[in-house]
Formats: sequence, C-alpha cells, structure tokens
Amino acid sequence: MMYRFQMNYGRKAERRGFLSTGLLVLFFTSVGYGQIRTDSLLRIFLYQPDQVLVASHRGNHVSHPENSLPAFKAAVQAGAAVLELDVRQSKDGHLVVLHDRTVDRTTDGKGNVADLTLSELKRLHLLFDGKPTAWRIPTFQEALEAVKGDVLVDIDFKADTEEAAEACYQIVEQLHMERQVLFFLYDPTWVPRCLSRNPEIKVMPRARNAEMVYTLLNEPRVRVIHIDDSFYSDELARDMRDRGVRVWANSLGNADRTALEKEGDFEGFFDRMPLVNIVQTDYPQALVNFLTTKN
Repeated sequence: MMYRFQMNYGRKAERRGFLSTGLLVLFFTSVGYGQIRTDSLLRIFLYQPDQVLVASHRGNHVSHPENSLPAFKAAVQAGAAVLELDVRQSKDGHLVVLHDRTVDRTTDGKGNVADLTLSELKRLHLLFDGKPTAWRIPTFQEALEAVKGDVLVDIDFKADTEEAAEACYQIVEQLHMERQVLFFLYDPTWVPRCLSRNPEIKVMPRARNAEMVYTLLNEPRVRVIHIDDSFYSDELARDMRDRGVRVWANSLGNADRTALEKEGDFEGFFDRMPLVNIVQTDYPQALVNFLTTKN
C-alpha cells in the first residue's frame, strides 16, 4: 500500500503543571508516487516523536473478525500506523494468527490450537458477533503478506518454543519485512537474545515499573517500550523520548469504552498520559478521527 499524508493534533496548553508537547496523528491516503507506506511510517516512528501513532489491536475488529485478513486491511484503511496480531503454533509446527490458547471463542470449533494441525485449523470458520463467517484462521505468513508495505506490525508472540521463534524470524526474513515488524516481549530479559538474532527487527519490551524502563533505556537498540498508566509520569515519558524511545500505552478496556461513551472523545486518555506517542486501541477509526479533528 502506498500512502502519505500527515495531520496534526496541535500543541496543548499547560496541563496539570506540565507543558505537554503537541500530539500529532498520521492519517494516510493513497498516493501514486512509488513509495511504500512503511518507509514513511518507519521514518516517523524513529525520528518524529511528536507524532502520535495509532496501533490497531488484533486488527480493526469492530466490523470484522479479530485477527482476520479483512480486519488487518481495515486497520490500514482506518489510518492505523501499527497493526497488532497474535502468533501461535499448530500441532504440526505451523505459525497461525490467533489470540486465545483455544479456538473456542473466535471460531466454530473446539480445542487447543497446539493440539490441532494446520489442516484442522483451516477447516474452522472465524466468528463475528458470535456467528460463523467465510473467513478462516490466517497463517502468520498470510497475515504478513496481506499487509506488506502497508503498516508496521507488532507481533505478540504467544508460541512458547525456541523453534517457533526461529520459524517466526525466518518468515519475516523470507518476506524481507525485517524493518516493518517489531516483537512484543513480555520478558525484557529476551531483548539481547532477539536483537542478536536479527538487529534489524525491532523489539518492544513491556516494562512493569519505572525502574525497569530506565534499565531498558541502557540498551540503545530498544526504540519503543510498552508502559502502563500505573507508573506513567511526564518525567518518565520525557526521558524516554529524549533517548529516542517511543512511549507505547494501551487505551484498551475502560479507556476505550469511556471514549466511545463520549462519542469518540479520547481526551481523558491524553489528560492522564499526554506524552504517550503510540496508543493501542480496539477502535482505531475512532481514535484516528479524534486526533485528526484536534488538528
């Protein structure tokens, strides 16, 4: 996909005693200049910290089955800069995109993903609003191919073997998408191991407290850290941004619901965490709309 257009969420006034930098959002429309969208996104991700990037959780699943190919494409169309997806391993070693340990909630089948072969998984239909659709569980490779060049991909890796992790890296490399993806790491001790395997692939460790953030800032190759609102402070976020590190936080759950109850007003989220510059949401279109109206 080839997109380029930027819209700003202008500079805020002083809030709660702190001077907040401007919040900006990317909203991309198709252009024909031969430049893939991810080239622009990557430059902004790395070098323009004042631009807020919208991350779409499991694709745009407001109108499509979660973690489905149409949900991924709809996330791009909504203007999301980052697509989050979940990776698991089938019984016969294939990587598939599914959030839960079982297929029970999101498909018309039953059982553990790890106990089903790829062929068995592919016979299942993804659900939307509790009803079967024509869409099937995508493989990890199918998911990447569907959005190659369109969006940065946050890989929430839920397979638990070294072999699966190696297979994941190999698929990314075969598709030449090393610069387009980042690995979400629940355990920050994995950072050196992942970076040594392929330093072009970005990692996003999840910090559990401010002290962990400052430890991670000692690794210069870490360019984004997932934080929680429980320990957010403007000082912490400013220190991260001064080091060239993106500040990722979730608007999932209550924050998303509150925004929707206020007709898509995410002001409360940014009141609490004004210096966050990647926001993950279940409602990417609503967040993009909110930020663009604040131009």
